Amino acid sequence: MARKMKAMVACGSGIATSTVAANAIHEIFQELEIDVEIIKGTVPEISEKADEMDIVFVTNCYREEIPCPVVNVTAFLTGIKKDKKIAEIKNIIVSLNEKING
Repeated sequence: MARKMKAMVACGSGIATSTVAANAIHEIFQELEIDVEIIKGTVPEISEKADEMDIVFVTNCYREEIPCPVVNVTAFLTGIKKDKKIAEIKNIIVSLNEKING
């Protein structure tokens, strides 16, 4: 059975913009029929939780090195190049899922 992926969505406060982004990301996982557990948090929490995550989505710049991919999802808030960002996220999720679940 396929392992559920773990994703974190982080923004400045861990509340407002991460909720908008988390909903959009959840829809992408559903469309791809990939199980995911999404947690929301703040940017400072990323380094604490990165080891447990398969992927991290951020609503602003994040430059630290962590052991999983980091994807900027500002496009979900601005609407600018949103379709291109969704396509990029789908590619990343699919290849990650293949890596995790063979």
